[in-house]
Amino acid sequence: MIIRLPFGQGAVPVDLRGFRIRPLQPEGPRGRPDPAQMVLDAVARPLSGHSLEVRARAAGNVVVVVPDGTRSARIPDILPALSQALTDWGIAPVRQTVVVACGTHPPAPREALDFIVGSLDPSVTVIQHDARDASALVVAGTVRGGGVIRLHRKVMEADLLVTIGAVRHHYFAGFGGGPKMVFPGVAGYEEIQANHARVFDFSGTGSMRRPECEPGRLDANPVAEEIGEAADLRRPDIAVCLVPGIDGGVAKAVAGPWREAFGAAVTLVREIFEVSDGAFDLVVASGGGAPADDTLIQAHKGLDAACRFARPGAEVLFLASMAGGPGSDAIRPFLEDPRPDSILERLAGRWVQYGHTTFRLVEKTARHRVSLLTEARWKGLEGLGFVRVATADEVVDRWREEFQGATVGVMTGPAVYPTNFS
Repeated sequence: MIIRLPFGQGAVPVDLRGFRIRPLQPEGPRGRPDPAQMVLDAVARPLSGHSLEVRARAAGNVVVVVPDGTRSARIPDILPALSQALTDWGIAPVRQTVVVACGTHPPAPREALDFIVGSLDPSVTVIQHDARDASALVVAGTVRGGGVIRLHRKVMEADLLVTIGAVRHHYFAGFGGGPKMVFPGVAGYEEIQANHARVFDFSGTGSMRRPECEPGRLDANPVAEEIGEAADLRRPDIAVCLVPGIDGGVAKAVAGPWREAFGAAVTLVREIFEVSDGAFDLVVASGGGAPADDTLIQAHKGLDAACRFARPGAEVLFLASMAGGPGSDAIRPFLEDPRPDSILERLAGRWVQYGHTTFRLVEKTARHRVSLLTEARWKGLEGLGFVRVATADEVVDRWREEFQGATVGVMTGPAVYPTNFS
């Protein structure tokens, strides 16, 4: 069988003839062609509470929070239609603000904003959240343990707050979307770092990664629990949660109070993107294509999912463009010295979330032989333990000699996760 794996803006064929193929793929609906109408239907009939129209007619202004360009959620199709509906319901474009929830990600170039938010009326204000801009943040309150949470001023001042985001497995926060549109999406840098530091327990003589911080795990996950607490400090009036289809489109939209909408979306995402296949000695996967494989930080999520189906000592062929670089300057010091002990020492002194990303990467390359096909030519990739290859064939041809007729787990599209990680 010859398969085609997403790679950047295109795809790469991988010839797996002679092997037994076990597809690792989601089972569910494809994305529908009308995501904007799905969202309008969802906000017209939320799971509970008043419709968005009723809320809009009583509001003086509206703030809509959307994901940045690293998240695929069909926002350019959805947001213009939603903005027009808000206008029809009495909130003129000049009283509409869109906040792009960058979290700690760098802002997109101004000329790229249309690709993130779509074609909006020029009177609509579009702001890219900057977690380090203290002047744009206000104190929203505290979470258990006394941590102070700051959120974007516009979000806190909104008469009507709407969030839109896709719900997907997240490799340590359980699931993305939902409350993450508020926190860390529009929060301050220091509190985001403090939250993500909960992945590790530094209280003992050594450092331990908390086993509850895994994809699909929300209960007893200290990162996820604090995200929920922080989001409750400025609850969205309506949270729109998008459920991805198996083709990367939007299969369903649910809306309402964030806990209800998020919970409903999580149930659907589990049904679609969790599979019961066991572990393999050979795995082939990709970072998912653009924008998911544009940077190391984003592509790592696809590798993380793939390695969950690999036995210790297994071989993984991973394809990811990563032409956009590491993804953040904050990760570069860890790439310069990616030894696990060194990373943990640095993180114990001062937490930086992308140090954790680096740690998880070198964990995988120590546990598995990860052959990497990539367009990346930037400094820092060399020390992470990947085996760089020029073509997929050089790996597969060797496999034919060493593992003739073996079963290969193949993740050809969106990432899936084993059900036992729920």
